[in-house]
Amino acid sequence: MSDTVADDSLAPHEPRPARTRRRKAVPALIALAMVGAVVGLVWNLASGSLFFYNADQAVERRDELGDERFTLQGLPIGCSIVEGFQDDLPIVAFSIMHGGVSADIVHFGDPAELFEPDVPVVLDGAWVQSDPAVDGFDGLADDGWYFASDRMRVKHDNDYINDDGYEDRLAESAEQVAVAEACT
Repeated sequence: MSDTVADDSLAPHEPRPARTRRRKAVPALIALAMVGAVVGLVWNLASGSLFFYNADQAVERRDELGDERFTLQGLPIGCSIVEGFQDDLPIVAFSIMHGGVSADIVHFGDPAELFEPDVPVVLDGAWVQSDPAVDGFDGLADDGWYFASDRMRVKHDNDYINDDGYEDRLAESAEQVAVAEACT
């Protein structure tokens, strides 16, 4: 045997210095990624919520809203619906009602596929202080304002039976009677 020891012997070596920088950086990067994910989640939830004014609220806050875009919801009144064209653009003029208050609407573009009287509609647009210049449309609100809409959504589902809110449905029926009387 030889008296020289090979470099690959099993003799203990001096320990390598610990990599403290890398070990401290990994948890910091994980924490930073988690904070970023939480901020992204909160941002998406906050900006993804849909808030809309009912017709009575929007009319009440008309001065406050000014010409700012917002989302409006109400019940289209059947006798008020007039379809036509402005240049080559289809338009639909109608009045909506909510809480006993009506608002005149001019929707620019095709109406939603499920648009019909007495089915709640959600509209995006802004108030315009003027009488709507649509042939054959005599708005029920007739207050010198109309809501100019460029996006219309109608909610439709297959849930036709609901025992909850019976009193609310009775009140809504009374409101629809008031709507029918407004058309006569």
